[in-house]
Amino acid sequence: MDKSRKWAGWRAWQGLVLYLVMGLCWVVLGDALLDRLVTNPDLLSRYRAVKDAFYVLVTGTLAWWLLRRARAADHFRAAAAQQTAHVLRHAPAGIVRASADGQILWANERFCELTGMGLQDLRQHEFRNVIRPSDRNWADHQRQRLLAGEIDHYQGERQCQRPDTGAIVPVVCTVTLVPQTGTDPAHLVCVVQDISEIHAARAALERSETGLRLALEGSGSGMWDWDLRSWQSTASPSLQRLLHYRGENFAQDFHLRERLHPDERRRLVVRARHAIATGAPFQETVRLRCFDGLYRWFMARGQRHLDATGQPERFSGIITDLSTTHAAEERQRLAAAVVDNTQEGVVVADAQGRILSVNAAFTRLLGYSEEELLGKNPSTFKSGRHDRAFYEAMWATMHRTDHWQGEIWNRRKNGEVFPEHMSLSTVRDAAGNITHYVCIFSDISEQKVQQERLEYLAHRDALTGLSNRVWFRQQLEGAVRQAQASGEQMAVLLINLDRFKDVNDSYGHAVGDEVLQHLARQVRTALRPGDLLGRLAGDEMAVVARNLRHAEGAAAVARQLIAAVAEPWRSPEGLEVVVGSSVGICMFPEHADTAELLLQGAHSAVYGAKARGRGALCFFAEEMTLAARERLELESRLRQALLQGQLLLYYQPQVDIASGRIIGAEALLRWPDPQEGMISPARFIPVAESSGLIGPLGEWVLRTACQQGQRWHEAGLPAVTIAVNVSPRQFQLTDLVACVHSALADSGFAADCLELEITESALADRFEETLQVLLRLRDLGLHLAVDDFGTGYSSLAHLKRFPIDVLKIDQGFVRDIPHSADDMAISAAIIAMGHSMGLRVLAEGVETPAQLAFLRERGCDSYQGYLRSRPLPAADFAALLGAQSTGAAG
Repeated sequence: MDKSRKWAGWRAWQGLVLYLVMGLCWVVLGDALLDRLVTNPDLLSRYRAVKDAFYVLVTGTLAWWLLRRARAADHFRAAAAQQTAHVLRHAPAGIVRASADGQILWANERFCELTGMGLQDLRQHEFRNVIRPSDRNWADHQRQRLLAGEIDHYQGERQCQRPDTGAIVPVVCTVTLVPQTGTDPAHLVCVVQDISEIHAARAALERSETGLRLALEGSGSGMWDWDLRSWQSTASPSLQRLLHYRGENFAQDFHLRERLHPDERRRLVVRARHAIATGAPFQETVRLRCFDGLYRWFMARGQRHLDATGQPERFSGIITDLSTTHAAEERQRLAAAVVDNTQEGVVVADAQGRILSVNAAFTRLLGYSEEELLGKNPSTFKSGRHDRAFYEAMWATMHRTDHWQGEIWNRRKNGEVFPEHMSLSTVRDAAGNITHYVCIFSDISEQKVQQERLEYLAHRDALTGLSNRVWFRQQLEGAVRQAQASGEQMAVLLINLDRFKDVNDSYGHAVGDEVLQHLARQVRTALRPGDLLGRLAGDEMAVVARNLRHAEGAAAVARQLIAAVAEPWRSPEGLEVVVGSSVGICMFPEHADTAELLLQGAHSAVYGAKARGRGALCFFAEEMTLAARERLELESRLRQALLQGQLLLYYQPQVDIASGRIIGAEALLRWPDPQEGMISPARFIPVAESSGLIGPLGEWVLRTACQQGQRWHEAGLPAVTIAVNVSPRQFQLTDLVACVHSALADSGFAADCLELEITESALADRFEETLQVLLRLRDLGLHLAVDDFGTGYSSLAHLKRFPIDVLKIDQGFVRDIPHSADDMAISAAIIAMGHSMGLRVLAEGVETPAQLAFLRERGCDSYQGYLRSRPLPAADFAALLGAQSTGAAG
């Protein structure tokens, strides 16, 4: 409005200047023209008066006309402004004038009614706080774009919450910018429309559609609608599911003629045209090829629909899947023919298991006639190969699923036992009660033989009989899954034969094949129980070494394999062939955790082994290789220490709890290395066990302990029992009985003063063999103790058969006494159990008076630990024993 006024003022000034210029021109030019044309002064004066009067008359008339026009324009503007104000005030939509920052400046009556607030109250709020956007950030961003001139308006749905009722009214809001004019700043015009009825109608429509969809889907049918004018069709999602459609555009992908079965295509088209032409109900049973490629039976029902002029407009209806019904009818029709003509034996029994009928194949397979079996139980032809648990499991499955199938052995009438594949099913009536049992079986004797032959060829290398690459990989994958579940450590070792190509080139492939067979036998004999072996290529074999404690175990297996391969092959004619090998090692899980990666790692490592020279081994990771080297170095140094007399025995006192006197000592091996100092047994004992050095090392400990005990006896010290630990590997590597007998005989040490400590794991492994060894040791007169009792998995039923004298409670159960109720309960139970079996009980690792008090209260016989003394060298232990003897004498 200010801009129009300014423009009107400017136009007025322009008119005034124009009037003055025209008047000046009229006077000056008119007078000059008259002066040239009229020479008579009187006449000239009269003409000038007429000219001036004429100018005044014309300009006056023009001014009068312009004034009238201006008044009419003002009247028109006033009427338009009044009309606009009336429209804004009574508009059906809320209209708001707001500042650029959103402060409400003015609102019409409809907006006040919508918000429930008066104009004065509204002026205290920002528009966005009254009409709240669902996304405030989006609304702020759009307002900034509007103010920046990027858009001329924006629109979106918002919510208006009335303060008087708390009701939330959905609205659609359109915001427009009015630019600045004169002194009037830029402002926003917001138009708000109530869309509650639209929302309600939309919700009602959605409920209606949902109800219709649920009803349609619940009926198991699908809806179709065919526009007869555009020849376009639509289908409900349920129809698409019935036809097993998985695409994106059903209308485009579905072609009815192509989907109809050829035998029914013409009939259905004729019936559909008739229904469209006459309006008769359409109902047909047809076969349609679904999108999974299978033909299925459907019931199609439809009706045409006319437009306002009575012309056919649409043809729509529903389709119901009849596949299940047709399949059931087909099964019933074929059942009799199948039973009569099938090659499988069929038995039908009642709910009590009595045979009602058998088919011809049954009598042929089992040799019984139908008359011989009617009324009898199928147990008549049981083979006796399956125990009671097998049949209980079978019937448990039957009761749970009404079906069981699997392999079973039965007996023919002539007594021959044969394998069969049997399928047993339950037949129930409409009430769910069992009425019959149906059994179908087939003789699979030939299949078994053929299957075994094929499995062997599929899994084995034809030349060596080893697992082929495919079967070995499957075995490796199974081993990996087991190791992941149990935490087992294992390794894949790849054996690559060195220069095997030279054998084939020099002696021919026939000799090469015999050499490979020889090597396969050699490697197989070098494996441990549970290890896997396979041939991956012409000159490559792979081994899975299971249940490893550390990488050195894998290295030990590799050395055994290298040694086995190095055994020469000799022909009957005296030809001798020696083949070397290189071994790559990949550990699970340190290096890889899948079968593929383990094989890849072993392949990589074998190249490293070849780079180090023939007959070498290499770990996949350099760190593992370094660790293996360190163990090999430690093994070499340990051998030297044993030969050079660097090893020592320390002795830890064993104390009688009742008297407090030292009654024995446990001999503990120590290695004071000249280079590193004292090396922990936890470090060198595993190396000794894995390398086989534990055998001579154990013999040295036995002899040294017996000799020391005899020296103490000869020195007049009180008699004590010396306990010596025996590694489980000593049972496998040495003749333990002979070693003990020799040590006692050579030293003169009394057998009843020697005690051998054996772990639970040694007792559990090779039970009968271990029992015989312990009985022979007991016959020598020495004592036997179970070390670290409670940490292993020995059976008490087996334990009581061993000639045990002492149970040693592991220090792990003593350490937290008296703070751990569980450890106290376990220790008390071991003491009570040991006493009930007539055994003495010794507790290890006693370090506090509270622990000793608990053990004394529970009746424990003896203990050892830092509470009395750390392990001592022989001289210090002798001094301690002598001091005890002197104190007792005093």
